[in-house]
Amino acid sequence: MKKYTVKITAVLLFIALGITQAPLTSAEESSNTASLTIIHVNDRHGRMEADPFISQIVRDLKAEGKNTLLLDAGDALHGQIAANLTEGESMAELMNAVGYDAMVTGNHEFTYGIDRLLELSEMMDFPMLAANVKKDGKAVFKPYEIFDLNGIRAGVFGIATPETREASDPRIMEGLTFEDPAKTAALMVEALKNEDCGIIIALAHLGDNQVSLPENKSDVLAIPGVDVIIDGHSHTKLENGRTVSNTLIVQTGEYGQNIGVVEIAVRGGDVSKTARLIEVNEALAADGVITGKITELNKSVESMTKEVVGYTPFPLLGGRAEVRTDDTNLSNLITDSMRYATGADIAIISGGNIRAGIPSGDITMGHVLTVMPYSNLLVTMELEGSVILEALEHGVSLYPEHEGLFIQFSGLTVLFNPDSEPGGRIKSVMTADGSELEKERKYTVVTLEFLAAGGDGYTMLSDGKNIVYHGGDAEAFVDYLKSNPVIKDKAEDRIKTAGLSADTNETVSPKTGNSHNILYLPAVTVISLGGVIIYLRNKKA
Repeated sequence: MKKYTVKITAVLLFIALGITQAPLTSAEESSNTASLTIIHVNDRHGRMEADPFISQIVRDLKAEGKNTLLLDAGDALHGQIAANLTEGESMAELMNAVGYDAMVTGNHEFTYGIDRLLELSEMMDFPMLAANVKKDGKAVFKPYEIFDLNGIRAGVFGIATPETREASDPRIMEGLTFEDPAKTAALMVEALKNEDCGIIIALAHLGDNQVSLPENKSDVLAIPGVDVIIDGHSHTKLENGRTVSNTLIVQTGEYGQNIGVVEIAVRGGDVSKTARLIEVNEALAADGVITGKITELNKSVESMTKEVVGYTPFPLLGGRAEVRTDDTNLSNLITDSMRYATGADIAIISGGNIRAGIPSGDITMGHVLTVMPYSNLLVTMELEGSVILEALEHGVSLYPEHEGLFIQFSGLTVLFNPDSEPGGRIKSVMTADGSELEKERKYTVVTLEFLAAGGDGYTMLSDGKNIVYHGGDAEAFVDYLKSNPVIKDKAEDRIKTAGLSADTNETVSPKTGNSHNILYLPAVTVISLGGVIIYLRNKKA
């Protein structure tokens, strides 16, 4: 792994990037002032579109003699087709070409398993940082990197979210621990101060999710000695950052839609910092070399992704907010495909396993792999109705937060009251034949291997009996599309909310809903798609 040491001669910082700044005065120029510009991104999830602009910005800054660092706050290596089909290698190649200085492990970096992640880290020309990740008690990644700049010695340490354990397939988490972020940060500050670092930067994948435990949020890193927290995980857009206890916390949103800029100036013993975002659009200058690199990487999977596997007259809704708060026509279709492939009574997935929608028109393999990028195998099991009810309660426990564990299903119609306390929100559950779910009756349930192993907190599913593994989720979906199912423009309202009517104070009754007619077929094994069988290891919601 190459150490990334930057030596630049700039003394004063002013950066245009579409934003006007007043020039420094001669008095300022004569004082001891050192400056640093941090360009940062987070939660790109395999998207490459912003990198030509990022590369050009960094190149322009360096050409002007500015001190710069380019940092990624995690969830970069997985999520889109080129990244997934190469198990992260395409993103590593691209980041090398752009010239990133460091990144922290996001929870999605573990998608391919720890062994593959270590392979990817060896491919990188920059360090992958995570001070709080241990395997069998030993450090897995480099805890920090020190950059010697003109007039500044900057230390960057990495902190990964402990939520990775719940958000990833439990089987790939075996032996891994994620130590307390705040305690680890304190150790890092002490170590970097001993290394004479004048600026200390936390490169974190913690975020500020409302449902996260307080000890897992980025605010806990705002301790004396930490100047800036470059953050990710919650997809939060902070236009000018926010300050907690004199520490600047920044985050760009998601999917490379914005590029973050942090400007740091050191005058004597004082450190000042400001933050802003640059919106990615065609008006920005792009690095043609990086644009060409992206074209090359995408072409390597083009023939497979263009294969037409179905048709939809309506847009299929799979947006983050949509599938994490309600059922949609796409979530209905996907869960129906799981029952179609296995003959199960009920299908259960978490909304976070649906990663995008599909526009009206031809449905290509590229669309399918974008929607379902994790290559989960389908798993059937026998569960008692009481366990299914427990899974349903878990699936609506964080509503209305846009959390990946929100439940989607086929073969059921569920009425729940979001005003009730979590654990007691489900008011009625009807099965596909119109009867009530019976707590003591056994049902055949199909789910994803990620959830069957207890992922997303669905630990109750790990006790299923008569477990059988089938083909992949994307393969089952393609087979179902080829059977010409009826595609609807709206969801079937399988998930219904009930509350008190403001006018009558009476409980609102559930609407009558119809489920798809499911053709039951024998369980299938691995299916070849166009002669290609995909084996991408791991999953995440």
